[in-house]
Amino acid sequence: MSGSMEGASPPPQADDSDFLDAQLYLDEPGDAPHAAQEDAPRLAVKFLVPNVAAGSIIGKGGVNVSDIQAQSQARIQLSKIGEPWPGTLGEFGAPPAHDRLLLITGTLDALLTALHAVLATFRSELAALAAVAAREDGAMALRMLVHARLCGTLIGRGGATIRSFKDASGAVFNISPPPGPGDPPERVVRLTGTPDQLLRAVALVLTKLSQNPDYPLLTDVSLGFGPPAAAPAEAWGGAAPPPGGGAGAFLPHAAAAAAAGVGTTSLVMAVPEDRVGVVIGRGGAVINQIKAVLGVRIRISRRGECLPGTNDRSCEISGPPESVALAQRLIQQKVEGVERE
Repeated sequence: MSGSMEGASPPPQADDSDFLDAQLYLDEPGDAPHAAQEDAPRLAVKFLVPNVAAGSIIGKGGVNVSDIQAQSQARIQLSKIGEPWPGTLGEFGAPPAHDRLLLITGTLDALLTALHAVLATFRSELAALAAVAAREDGAMALRMLVHARLCGTLIGRGGATIRSFKDASGAVFNISPPPGPGDPPERVVRLTGTPDQLLRAVALVLTKLSQNPDYPLLTDVSLGFGPPAAAPAEAWGGAAPPPGGGAGAFLPHAAAAAAAGVGTTSLVMAVPEDRVGVVIGRGGAVINQIKAVLGVRIRISRRGECLPGTNDRSCEISGPPESVALAQRLIQQKVEGVERE
């Protein structure tokens, strides 16, 4: 598949000081152990995509979508060509554009890896890129569907949460008006930015929404257009995420920092000496991706410089509170995945 990411090799157990303060990339496909993927909270996200862009996701004979699913371990579904989203608009107030629904389900790590690959397919095909292009500077537009009753969580009191997300991600956020009688229950959250900015924005939005106890009930994991029913257990990996949990279930001090939603913060977490390699990844790929996607700064102490009384290295994360908390969860997920092997 053109623009797809390369398969990953097993992560090295040794690290290199050159990568201690490298820029971050989330996870190389296949790098996370299956146990970590299976046990992590499962999320779902829906996007509206132009039909030509949907075709690039599928690829000839379905090769693209098969590759993306294999790489990310996420599930990808698209509504049929003859089933456009009711009232679909190219821009608010424009004629119907016959967009299709793109549904991605899986762990947060899997969702972001899949979305990264989807954006790569758009950039590799001129027709698809033209359909999602927002500005001449290479920015693209994503239209995420969020249930109207969850939008208050996204916006925050006085708009504080969404403003912090704009600052943390660099993406532009626009939310459609509340649905009227007979309309689908979702609002369109339009995100505009570079691929990295879009990935940061989606990560922040999903993390925040999953903290709402009603998230599993209000997140429709079908491709239908009716009011969402309670999500079947299998859609969430066997059980719905616990109230207040999901991708927002951080350690207490990180959750408190994330709730503030303003300014910057930092925290120090412990990483076992023998797990540092999997956190850094091959050639710094894992730590580089987290940093690039979330816009955080990460520094791991050098070999032998352990926290007092332990064999653990210190991992300092600094940046916007929401991003720091999410980075901590992703790193902890990597460490715990190795422990289960």
